[in-house]
Amino acid sequence: MKTAIEKETEKLAGLKLRYLGRASNLLWLGFGDLIDVVRRGETEELAEFALHVQCAWRITKASTIYVGSHDFYVPSSKWEGDMEDFYWDIQGNNRFDERVRWLMRSIKSGLVVENIEADTFGGLTVYLSNDYTLEIFPNSSETGDYSESWRLFRSGDDSPHFVVSGQRIEKFD
Repeated sequence: MKTAIEKETEKLAGLKLRYLGRASNLLWLGFGDLIDVVRRGETEELAEFALHVQCAWRITKASTIYVGSHDFYVPSSKWEGDMEDFYWDIQGNNRFDERVRWLMRSIKSGLVVENIEADTFGGLTVYLSNDYTLEIFPNSSETGDYSESWRLFRSGDDSPHFVVSGQRIEKFD
């Protein structure tokens, strides 16, 4: 698994991280040149490659975790209400949204993928410029149809998605 993952993800080496964000609790990142993609009749500018993560992950620099997957479920620093009134899935409400805005502003020059390492469990470490690291670590023993950990695909074309799920690799159209 390690070798197959490293072979597939090596195409990200040297590419710039263009953006990151979320859809619910799915982390999405865009790497490479910006290209025009037509979706649902609308033209969007997207990065050449997309990485979608649905397992545990974190972005670090030195000994600091700047943002991690659990931050989806924690209120932003501006939250003043009771926890029972906190809705993590509302954009801007949680610590992830707050930390990602700060992170992207603080790295104006952008980050470039310098190296990638995989592990035998489908985990991935993406070494970025300026000593930032994205660590993706599948943290479930589930192996069923809904056990996807992460996927990598080329934006705007019909090539198969490279999907790491459970303890296997699949390619989906």
